[in-house]
Amino acid sequence: MKPNRYFSSALEKEKKQLGHIESLRALAALMVLVFHFLSFTGVDGFLIENAQLRESSKFGAQGVELFYIISGFVIYYSLSNTNPVSYNYLKYIGKRFARIFPPFLGTLFLICVIALLWKGNYGYTAKQILENATLTVDLFRDSEWMNPIFVTLKVEFLFYLLIGFLVIWMRKSLWIYGVILFSSLLSVLFFHSIDIVHNIPFFVAGIACSEIYRSKHILVNSLLLTGSMLVLIFIFPGEDILVLSLGIAFLLWLKIKSAWLEWMGQFSYSLYLTHGLSGGLFLFVFKNPNYVNLNSWLALILALVVALVFAYCYYLIVEKRAMSWSRKINY
Repeated sequence: MKPNRYFSSALEKEKKQLGHIESLRALAALMVLVFHFLSFTGVDGFLIENAQLRESSKFGAQGVELFYIISGFVIYYSLSNTNPVSYNYLKYIGKRFARIFPPFLGTLFLICVIALLWKGNYGYTAKQILENATLTVDLFRDSEWMNPIFVTLKVEFLFYLLIGFLVIWMRKSLWIYGVILFSSLLSVLFFHSIDIVHNIPFFVAGIACSEIYRSKHILVNSLLLTGSMLVLIFIFPGEDILVLSLGIAFLLWLKIKSAWLEWMGQFSYSLYLTHGLSGGLFLFVFKNPNYVNLNSWLALILALVVALVFAYCYYLIVEKRAMSWSRKINY
């Protein structure tokens, strides 16, 4: 049955209201991209020789944590809008899998193809590829991630698994909701060496922001934001505290309204996945005395353009199809 006119209108209105989330996604992806490109090291040294600029660009790595805050917001916002009676956990996981894994596996395939074609220097084993494809690399001592960003996808998907299961109880009462989230924050003080636990403050802050955004249980969720911040102050470096503060502000108050960023936010996942393949490979070839040794700043600008164009094409060819598959699964 097709949705009625009122329901479609409500969805469109909600999409417009959450337009700032797409802009924030684009900002997070650009932060990571710029950090990686400014940190690029070629055969003849750093792309950018200014050490102070390179050092300041390291804050861009916090784009990953910004993605976690956004995920906490969006996933809990979506789960809270489902019917608790008909909610199906397996369908929810299937929907997230359909959305995340096809673009990820496509990127993994491209890495393998490039490694195979690049002078025949193929350094990956079938075992390593399988472990990367299943995001289980950290379970094996002798394995390595084929791309460092894949470990962040592991953390992201573990969050999906956990919150999709816990939300069944979190929605039963405010007490259960508070106990689960405050306990999870407390666990960071003791088990923060574990990837998923280490990033709990960002996910919890995103969840709390989603509830505050809908004016639900303001006091409890404000306390959760305070708790997330305190955990960071005790354990984390200053840049993590700053990105959490900015993430909260951008989600709740300083809502970015930019048509360009909203457009870019649509393919921010593709940009996050592929910028190393496209822009990174461009820099390797065009900032290399053995091939074409461009001026550093020109090479950087062109690498940004290449990364954006490639990511948008990848979005049209691969990610949009995954989005279509995901939309067909209702939980």
